[in-house]
Amino acid sequence: MREQVPPLSTSGAKRRSTRISSSVPLVVTVTNGGDESISEKVETITISCHGFHYFSSLRPPKLSNVRAQLALHNEDHADTAHAYRGRVIWSRKSSRLGGMYLVGVEFDTPLNIWNLESAPDDWAAFSPPFTEDPAAFLAEVDRVLQSVAVASYYQLLGVDPRANHNELKRHFYQLARRYHPDRHMDHPEWTPRLLVLMDILATAYRTLSDGETKKQYDSSLARAVEAKPLSPGKPAQVYLDKALECMAEKNFSGCILWLHRAIEYEPSCASHRVMLGRCLSAIPEYHREAVEQFELAIDLDPRNIAAHLHYGELLEQLRAPWKAKFHYARALEIDPNNREARERLLRLGVGMPRSSSKISLLGRLTGRR
Repeated sequence: MREQVPPLSTSGAKRRSTRISSSVPLVVTVTNGGDESISEKVETITISCHGFHYFSSLRPPKLSNVRAQLALHNEDHADTAHAYRGRVIWSRKSSRLGGMYLVGVEFDTPLNIWNLESAPDDWAAFSPPFTEDPAAFLAEVDRVLQSVAVASYYQLLGVDPRANHNELKRHFYQLARRYHPDRHMDHPEWTPRLLVLMDILATAYRTLSDGETKKQYDSSLARAVEAKPLSPGKPAQVYLDKALECMAEKNFSGCILWLHRAIEYEPSCASHRVMLGRCLSAIPEYHREAVEQFELAIDLDPRNIAAHLHYGELLEQLRAPWKAKFHYARALEIDPNNREARERLLRLGVGMPRSSSKISLLGRLTGRR
């Protein structure tokens, strides 16, 4: 039995794909607004390249986010390598099965995922699933975040200052479809930086979509071009204050953004780099950059105790305790009364460095430790 479904707007092919009756086992995960997700194993009733229908014992709300995965060998687990995203377009009580609900799901991007031996001819018009390289996507996100310090709102949204509201809205929603955390639920570790990025993009869109705020923003851009360069300390302190606010809220991604701006004005300030290293340490994907920032801070100020202590803490997380011991010992040499460095060395099973517990012969002769 084949039938045509009414046309719905999609981001894929313009025409609708033929819907056919077919029972395909799926694992469907529905997320309704918050963080709570419910998964259930189902079988489709009808399928197409635009979505599917299935019976459920639950009634998911309309427009709930859906992640569908093909079940493997009719077992209870799914092909976790491919999760196809969509949304609930309707759900209603079944007239045929008591206590059951009939649910309609539409894919975000129309795709032929069904692997049928005999498929309708028009399904060939829909491209196969595309798996993006996670490393390349993260590199792209980082590039956008790093450009925030110098890019205008127009550049971030990819629009001309003379663009009308419809064009502005279209560009913003294209970016939202790509970067919104809900589109990357399989990678919860990406959420902090994606939230920061979406907050920046949303701020840019709100500013430029309102006539009055757009006029004020354009005026500020013009003044910034004509203004003389600010003194190095003033903007850095403003960015540092914003970073401290983010750190108090444990918004480490936001803190990283503001600290990068502060360091642009004061690149030789070791304390800024120590603080940046601490925030980077909170996100596993940024551990390598955290190491670089701590080492730069120590090069700038070898006697910075905070740099040695926080760097040692990160090295312990990276399973390099032998390197952490060196920095704890160095902190204790700088301040023999530093309790934190002493306790960490004891925890690692290291005796107190001789220079911190005794005065050497040379020290007794010269009056130095």
